[in-house]
Amino acid sequence: MGFWIFMFIITLLIPAALLLTWYLCPKLKTINNASGYRTKQSMINQDTWDFAQKHCAKISLYMFFPSLILAIAIMPRVINMSVDRIGWIGLGITIIQMISFVVIIISTEKSLKNTFDESGNRV
Repeated sequence: MGFWIFMFIITLLIPAALLLTWYLCPKLKTINNASGYRTKQSMINQDTWDFAQKHCAKISLYMFFPSLILAIAIMPRVINMSVDRIGWIGLGITIIQMISFVVIIISTEKSLKNTFDESGNRV
């Protein structure tokens, strides 16, 4: 039971990170190298930075719900399984949840590319 609780908490970390991203990214008003959505395209100028932070936050919220539902739907069903099986299923859930970050990056970069040119001017 203790390992199941541990794995359930672990599977909730990715949704928590997505929620934190949704909350914090729009609050970052200045370009910095420490926090926020930081890519070469997003850090060209203040306009691209603001756009990227807002878009990243929006997609993070969209990805939060499926990743949370995934953990809440599957983990209670494995509560009485062996420790090995709980671990592998928890790992699988976490890997699937990590796809959320890939989706956020691809979506934000695509939106930046469609909205701004290489110099950071709006198209």
